[in-house]
Amino acid sequence: MIVKPFAPSRLTLGLQALVSRLPSTHPQYLKLQKELKNKEAGDFGELYIMKELQKYQQLSDCHILHNVILPTVLPMQIDILIITPSGIIILEIKNIRGTVHFKKEPRQLIRITETGEVRAFTNPEIQLEQYILAMKDFLDAHDITMPIYGAIVFPFNNVDIYREGGELPILMGKELPMYIHKLIAQKLDIATDDLAHIILSQMRQMHPFPLCKFYKIEPSVLQRGVTCENCGQLRMQKLKATWFCQKCEHKCKEAHMSALRDFYMLVGDSMTNRECRDFLKIESPHVTKRVLQKLYLTSSGIGKHTKYNLSSLNGNR
Repeated sequence: MIVKPFAPSRLTLGLQALVSRLPSTHPQYLKLQKELKNKEAGDFGELYIMKELQKYQQLSDCHILHNVILPTVLPMQIDILIITPSGIIILEIKNIRGTVHFKKEPRQLIRITETGEVRAFTNPEIQLEQYILAMKDFLDAHDITMPIYGAIVFPFNNVDIYREGGELPILMGKELPMYIHKLIAQKLDIATDDLAHIILSQMRQMHPFPLCKFYKIEPSVLQRGVTCENCGQLRMQKLKATWFCQKCEHKCKEAHMSALRDFYMLVGDSMTNRECRDFLKIESPHVTKRVLQKLYLTSSGIGKHTKYNLSSLNGNR
């Protein structure tokens, strides 16, 4: 049973907004474009495994959660967590192409791409070991004792894996059903509902925003305007009752919502009327005021110094 479904990471959503609004001539553009590609690949691998887990009849009485961050002594951001009657299973998903070497001394993951590019990463075994310890600490704090298992999962057969030692299992996506079956077959009959409730109630979120501050980018270099959902161009013009794309003539009444979320992720969690006019490219302060007031945002200050809080627009994304 999926109790926390897949959702793209906040950083992925923010990077999509940043790359779309950053001029291609900006010094960081190519680096951020590559980072976005890696993040999207990671999300795609996690989505694939979540979909596969939904097919397993043996998990019908288990609880499956995506992207779990809990308040623990050690940092924890689990890709996929499965709560079963036989224990907890932590899956670290790695959607990596090419050839990867799990080095023992020092513990690194070395990737060699099809083009011969070599890059070193933190060994996911270290991450997984840390998550297992953090989960044990979390369970101890709630007087819960149960086995904790972990595995590194490569979703697709587009990688050659070489390993020097190591204790935690490394699996291909198609090996996952048998791995889970063997663990569940132990039938410890651990109650899972209460633990799932505790974890959901303690869940935290990663807050990387605003990304301009995170990446040390001046917000003034961002391209202004409202993106057309049809053609992807920043060519939407505000008309009386809707937005109109000057490129493809698409109309959308809510086109400004994505632009306001972009501002939240890239620039800040609040904006003035003037900042909104500048970012959405609306000429009239009165039209802008109506746009903001219709959203029933909380605000502070008076007159032209009024700041509208955009946090509610971001929801739980």
